Amino acid sequence: MATSPDRTPSRRLRRLLGPVIAPVAALATLYGGFWLAGDAIAGQGAGDGEPSARPGKRSKDANIIPVDDIKPGMKGYALTVFEGEVPDKFEIEVVDVVRDYVTGQDAVLFRSPDPRLIHTGIVGGMSGSPIYIQDKLAGALAYGYRFGKDPLGGMTPIENMLEVADLPYRPEVFPKTARASGRSGTAAWADQMLALGTDQLPARQVPEQMPGPNGMPSGGLQPIGAPMSVAGLSPHAAQFLADATGLLPVLGGGSMRSAPSSGQAASAGTRHSWTPGDSVSVVLIAGDNGAAPNGTVTWVGGAKQEKLLAFGHPMYGEGPSKYPIANGHVHTILASVERSVKLSSPRDIQGTMIQDRQPAISLRTDIHTPMIPVTTTVTGPDPDFKPRSYHSAVADSEVLTPPLVTTLMLDAIEEAGSDAVEVVLETHHEILLETSQGPRTIVLDEETYYPRGIIRGLAARSRALLIMMAALDNPFELASIKSIKQSAVVHYGAKVETIERIRISNEVIRAGDLLEILVDLKPPRGPVRTETISVRIPADAGGERVVLELGGGEWITPYAPLPGNLDTLLDNLAASYPARSIVGTIYRPGEGLATEYGLVEQLPESVLQTLSPGGSNRKAVHFKQAARRVIRTNSIIRGEASLEIEVRPAKAID
Repeated sequence: MATSPDRTPSRRLRRLLGPVIAPVAALATLYGGFWLAGDAIAGQGAGDGEPSARPGKRSKDANIIPVDDIKPGMKGYALTVFEGEVPDKFEIEVVDVVRDYVTGQDAVLFRSPDPRLIHTGIVGGMSGSPIYIQDKLAGALAYGYRFGKDPLGGMTPIENMLEVADLPYRPEVFPKTARASGRSGTAAWADQMLALGTDQLPARQVPEQMPGPNGMPSGGLQPIGAPMSVAGLSPHAAQFLADATGLLPVLGGGSMRSAPSSGQAASAGTRHSWTPGDSVSVVLIAGDNGAAPNGTVTWVGGAKQEKLLAFGHPMYGEGPSKYPIANGHVHTILASVERSVKLSSPRDIQGTMIQDRQPAISLRTDIHTPMIPVTTTVTGPDPDFKPRSYHSAVADSEVLTPPLVTTLMLDAIEEAGSDAVEVVLETHHEILLETSQGPRTIVLDEETYYPRGIIRGLAARSRALLIMMAALDNPFELASIKSIKQSAVVHYGAKVETIERIRISNEVIRAGDLLEILVDLKPPRGPVRTETISVRIPADAGGERVVLELGGGEWITPYAPLPGNLDTLLDNLAASYPARSIVGTIYRPGEGLATEYGLVEQLPESVLQTLSPGGSNRKAVHFKQAARRVIRTNSIIRGEASLEIEVRPAKAID
């Protein structure tokens, strides 16, 4: 039984940028609990047979050569696609066998005299290229040295890879109910609403900072990795996607005729007949935009040739998975002193990656999983820029779906306008999802002013991203995202004003009075203007000291109680005030504990001391909202200001 992957979002994102090595616990389970597959090598009498031996023992399959029989100096060949879609041979010679290179797995070092590799070295995208010694399958090309001067690589033995071949498709282990993650209670609610202590954009790592296998320094032999072919994405959107996935982006192509959202098998005319050495892509985005890590098929088996093994190393090491796969077309090889890569494009959806393990990824051509359709519309600031719509689909993944959708929006923003001038960005999202309460559509509209061009990092931290993350990771249940429609509109210039100062005109403020507030508003250029707004003081606030707060709509979070279910949580996250408004709020102090049922007052002193901020003698005082008014404006209002006001009792009525 596979171990359940860590579902904490921050850990998962950090792990995506870390080494592509499965957790040691998963390895222990994998090597301790599964026998080798009994499928023969495709093209050499493929079919169901007896189980092979475990690693370290001699295999019963006459079509494979055990790692114990591989000796230095032995020669053989490998298959990979250098150009087009037909695998080609290149010669190899065994250098040595490194025992226990990773837990329970040896690595076979080899060198290639092929003139194509003398120039490029080991190429990213060759991961999984089958290696044959004495005309028997020995394993998959999987490792290389970064900045290597010679075509020296490492091979994952086929014995280890075949352990993954018979692992079943496990949709039942994908999370359907929520699980506790991160902090709990009111602390977690503050984290979600205020983004406290969270970072939705993982830190980017340069090559020398990337660890190797099992966290070893990057100077050693390490998995080649799967270069991610991207198509139809701007440079900034592609970099955001690279940061979120931890994969190297390579500009490629998107040859798919439509966004595959149905999960149906490829038609008879596009169905691929797989052979070892074929190029294979794991599809993250498809359609008018594309993103697909690329590697090579090592082994084809099963009664109907429906089982594939590829890569010779993990993609993320997540165990059971459900990413679509496609046959690939290699345009050429891009030579580099750091790591040469294949320039490739995915063709047609052919099946699903069902396992992501240390020795290999396991693929099935008879299993098909739907993708989430995303329609993105772009409108630029110039009159001649007519709206354009792009139809894509993204992989259905608890962790990757939100950044994949955000990537498409960032691409739209980049196309709409990247000028370093005053602009206003309007975004619109319609997120169709389903919870235990049934289907629902969340509509989000945001309008943001940027004085020196759009800051893409801020644009990426949208409420849409937060809502998708909450829908797929929350304490209640996991929602299912069905489709997304989104749009980006950019305007040059804007009427924008910033709250500089507020003051009150009333000489004496009494309970029940209508408080007149003078607001000084400053445009980017020009004189300050003053506007008067009014908010009523609560009739029972006499003798209290209240707080008056004024702010632009996008600066104020609507009041929301602690949610008791996912739908309430999504409602709270979707609630907002328009950017073109001033929100005036009066808060009254109340010492106690804020809960979903209101304010619990008169708590024991010991409880209040526990709730007090650490290292402080300040009391745990919670201000409760007493009155709020939203005033619509013609301009976008930025900033906020507040005053403390002494309220006198209301005048006695004679």
